[in-house]
Amino acid sequence: MISKSLTASAMVCVISVLGLAIEARSQSKKEVRSKLLKQVLADDPDVRECVEKEEGGTRAAEENMTVEEVDLNRDGVSEYEVELSGPCACGMVNCTIYLYRQTASGYELILEDAAGLGLELLRTSSNGYTDVRVDARDSAAAQSQTIYKFDGKRYREASSRLVNPQTGESKPASRRVQFKRGASSTTLQGRVSIAMPDTLIVGARAGQVMTLQLTSASRSVRFMLMTARTTMSLADNTRSWTGTLPETGDYLILVDSDAKSATYSMTITIK
Repeated sequence: MISKSLTASAMVCVISVLGLAIEARSQSKKEVRSKLLKQVLADDPDVRECVEKEEGGTRAAEENMTVEEVDLNRDGVSEYEVELSGPCACGMVNCTIYLYRQTASGYELILEDAAGLGLELLRTSSNGYTDVRVDARDSAAAQSQTIYKFDGKRYREASSRLVNPQTGESKPASRRVQFKRGASSTTLQGRVSIAMPDTLIVGARAGQVMTLQLTSASRSVRFMLMTARTTMSLADNTRSWTGTLPETGDYLILVDSDAKSATYSMTITIK
């Protein structure tokens, strides 16, 4: 028969071992957090520069950041969803979201340029990794839903839609403008509202002349034109524009309206 003193001693021993295990796990998680923060700051120089100027610096950033373990490729080894809080990584609502996987040399960034309210794992997968969706606040009345798929090396944007949670209305977040072979002009139709604008993407070369002409029965429908790479504004709150393009690459045409719903026609000419 085991004596009461021996039983008590064994229990103390078990509790001590469990305590050490919990402490070791806690230290391990803290070490992971520290390494992930260092990697985020190395991968995102703009955030690093901002964090270093904030009160509390990297110490405060590590205390306030969120780290979630996710097994994206179901191999039993965790990947990490990392979000920093505060003005360095967040806008008015949306915060930058990073995904990292473990490698022999440390942590590798596999999702970048994503910002929103959080990450949702989908039931589908691509190249062995779970597809993910990022929901973000696009305006006061609309959200964007962007799906990312793994291409074998990292997650890439696969599709993005605007959604009005109140009405359930949904549309692609952007449309790329295509010209017929040999044509220098094309006309598109669309429907916009105060909650659901249209974003048109058109590629062009520096020095070309672009002409935009918008037609709508509603006077509230207007457009804004800007460069995609440098976000230089070329036109704002207008219905027609002609000008020489400053750079080679994509241009964004944002069509919106103050009305509940309005149709429009947009003719785009590039010569």
